[in-house]
Amino acid sequence: MAWDADALRFVALAGVGVAGASLALAFRASTRLDALKRSMAVLQGGEGGDKSDATIAADIVSVVQRLDRENAELFGAARRSLQHVGLVRFDAFEDMGGRLSFSAALLDIDGNGIVLTSINGRNETRMYAKPVETGVSKYHLSDEEQAAIRRALGTEASKEKE
Repeated sequence: MAWDADALRFVALAGVGVAGASLALAFRASTRLDALKRSMAVLQGGEGGDKSDATIAADIVSVVQRLDRENAELFGAARRSLQHVGLVRFDAFEDMGGRLSFSAALLDIDGNGIVLTSINGRNETRMYAKPVETGVSKYHLSDEEQAAIRRALGTEASKEKE
C-alpha cells in the first residue's frame, strides 16, 4: 500500500502524540519511583532513626494503599486515551481522483471518541467531526465513517476502499 504525504503527516502527528504521552507517563513514573525510594529509606530507619515493626508495617500499608489508588487513576487514564485509529481514504466526487477525502476514527479502548471526515472538492475542503460512543454515533454516519470505525476497532481488514 502506497502512502501519500497527507497520510504520512497524519501518522507522524499521531506518533508524536503517542510519544509525548509516553514521555509524560515515563516522567511521572520516574518521579513516583524516586518518592517510593525516599519512603523506603524512611521505612528502613534511614531518616528519623529507629522505628518499631508495627510503625514500619503501618507505613508500608499506607504506601501500598496510596500506590493502589494511583494505579487505579493511571489505569482509568489509560482506558480513556487514544488507542484505536482507523483511516479510510476515498473519492468524494466521481470527477476527482487521488482519494483525497478521508474518514478517520480516533477511539479509546471502549470505542468512545470521534470520527473525522474531510471531503475534498476542487475549490474547497469541508471537515466534519462526529462523536462516537461504544463504536456507534447518534449522528448519521457515511459508509466510509462506519468503515473507519470498524477498522479502528479491528473488525474490518485494512484494505483501502476502491
